[in-house]
Amino acid sequence: MEDYQAAFMHRHLDTETLCQSGRKVAAMHFGGVTIECLLKAMIFATLAKGATQQWKTDSTNPGHTITNPGHSYIEALNRHNRLKSRIANFPEVRKWLNEVENPNSQNFIDMRYCGLEPDDESYKRWLKAYQNLKGWLQKQATQL
Repeated sequence: MEDYQAAFMHRHLDTETLCQSGRKVAAMHFGGVTIECLLKAMIFATLAKGATQQWKTDSTNPGHTITNPGHSYIEALNRHNRLKSRIANFPEVRKWLNEVENPNSQNFIDMRYCGLEPDDESYKRWLKAYQNLKGWLQKQATQL
């Protein structure tokens, strides 16, 4: 069974290490994974008591109807209505989500195949969006 909260913490540390070592592409990839894990942890935190923390599939019935959103932030938000509504009120957060999910107009998952480092301006924009988004989501996790 996945532990998205623990995975979030570990991927956050991985991302920090990659940022400090100047590994821009890897940082952007792992930063995207970090946010994905945080969103999934937030989804599981909304499950009713007694529900199993695993995704609903054709072969499993964990006591809820939430399916795995995959690597899509939009799909993750579609599974957390309160967070989705809150983000709708903050256009800046929507920009951060897009920047972290699609750095340099490429999905963060696909960054693992990228051989070219981003320019400094693009990377700094991504890093700022990542840090702001992570902090904002962590704050929401304590309020939703």
